[in-house]
Amino acid sequence: MKKKIIAGILCFIVIAVAAAPLFTAGDTGKTYSQKATDLFSKGLGKALTGITGGLNSLMNENSSFIPEDEYAYDNFYEGTAEFIKEAKENAVWSLGKAEASLIPENHTEYSLFLGGFLTGGNGFKNDVREILDDMKVRVIALSDGSERGITVFATVDAIGVSNGDIRQIRQMLSSFAKENNINAINIFATHAHSCIDTQGLWTDIQNKWPVNFRYAFTGKGESVQGTDEKYMSFFRDTVKSAIEKAVSSMEKGKMTYAEKSLPSYFSNKNRQSASYMDDMLRRIAFYPENEKSTPTFIVNMAAHPDVAGLAVEDDPVKGHGISGDYVYYIGETLNKLGYDFMFFNGAICGIYIGRPDVNTDRRVEIPAGYGKEVAQITYALTMTEEEILADENLMSFNFTAEQTEGHENFTFWYENWETAEEKEIEPILNLRLKTVELQATNPIIKVAAKLGLVNYQIKKTAAEEYFLTTEIGYMEMGKELKFAFVPGEFCADLIKGGASLTADGSVSAKDFEGRTLSEIFGEDIIVFGLANDAIGYIVPDNDYCMCLGMGHYHETLSLGEKTASTIMKGFEELRKEV
Repeated sequence: MKKKIIAGILCFIVIAVAAAPLFTAGDTGKTYSQKATDLFSKGLGKALTGITGGLNSLMNENSSFIPEDEYAYDNFYEGTAEFIKEAKENAVWSLGKAEASLIPENHTEYSLFLGGFLTGGNGFKNDVREILDDMKVRVIALSDGSERGITVFATVDAIGVSNGDIRQIRQMLSSFAKENNINAINIFATHAHSCIDTQGLWTDIQNKWPVNFRYAFTGKGESVQGTDEKYMSFFRDTVKSAIEKAVSSMEKGKMTYAEKSLPSYFSNKNRQSASYMDDMLRRIAFYPENEKSTPTFIVNMAAHPDVAGLAVEDDPVKGHGISGDYVYYIGETLNKLGYDFMFFNGAICGIYIGRPDVNTDRRVEIPAGYGKEVAQITYALTMTEEEILADENLMSFNFTAEQTEGHENFTFWYENWETAEEKEIEPILNLRLKTVELQATNPIIKVAAKLGLVNYQIKKTAAEEYFLTTEIGYMEMGKELKFAFVPGEFCADLIKGGASLTADGSVSAKDFEGRTLSEIFGEDIIVFGLANDAIGYIVPDNDYCMCLGMGHYHETLSLGEKTASTIMKGFEELRKEV
């Protein structure tokens, strides 16, 4: 009984210490109920951190942990050597493109699992049993005619691609890059949850995890990689070949830009404490000089492609079917309309698609219809409502009357339509990439690293601190378009401000100490997420809480409480450099 009383007192002290800032930071405008919730969240977070921290302290390091005096970050591109403010005389855009399937013909010979789903609905085993559509790599190679080099952009249908694999692909292309004056090779992920796991976290947990836990705790045997190395070799070779093909197929043309705010149902979920949501659909169009060539639509929006693989009642696949999710169906529809397709996802921390108001037999029908809608909007951006209604391709409906029956709030994408303005983009492409060192303080991430499932190199200091090197980037196209490359799932509040950056809206009852991307680069900054890495969630330091629930699930898959501020400081330095 005494031990229980002492334990209770210690728990109370821990919670009281965690709660002190909530009640001493002055009047934050929070109710006592909200303060109590924050108090409980912080106490739970400290308990979880303590438990996982203790587990981490018992585990051995593996070969991915490298002493800092031996650590080197290679195969990095800085981008264009200089930034220009005016297009070179007689300069024009050149664009090359390619795409390829990332599903091998003999896929049954590999040990493949989907990235993103490990639930009771699929028996906590998401092995691939069916191919619903396709998983692709899409590539564009771009030059502004200034002779400063070619910039490569590849987007992979996957939940994420680790920086280690990206740098391996760059190494494989090193000779080709020199021969073709390539100034940067950027690889992004769409974050599709129903594609083959290219990171290794959503692997065969029943067989691989026990082996790696045994190695981590005893040092006996050897740890095994989370991904199928035979498949990853195929994956890297396919991405490499697609990049070579894109660079070798460049042709001249003009580029334009148009954007439109999407209806609320296209992405109506957010991180619970965040309030800003980027609802823009952006289209960069490339029109080749050769009229026989196919034009290209480059699309950017922010929403999780996480729907297709989730199980619905009586769905026989139950999270075992490969799908590029809504991104695949955007591409399929645009191809039918006469355009090639490239996609960049945006700031998607807590941002999910919001088109559940249909009746479906199979879950994949939702992203299929949703993707077709996004493609139709992309195609019709600069059209009038009259032109849309007269176009048979745009009047081919995405959901049947049976699917929408009983959903009184269902609306069609073209309702209350406003025509978007299309502007030509001057041939100016400036890009600067920068490395950033992020300290891994999250004990869950440390445990995952010691399990050795993911292809990362971790710098270990003499003080037993762990750091991951990642990349950020800033790009300009023409004189108006500005882009930030972010290596993970970025909280949208960090773009333009929002509730989670304030004392009133955050769990710490403190303001975020740092500037937003808009304050650093300007109001119209556009985010390309999961750029050149997949480091997990990036949430404001002041709203960071390791408490699993209470709207703070994202922190469990974040490197640590200083991730956001470190990245934002990197962007501050990047702004000064350019």
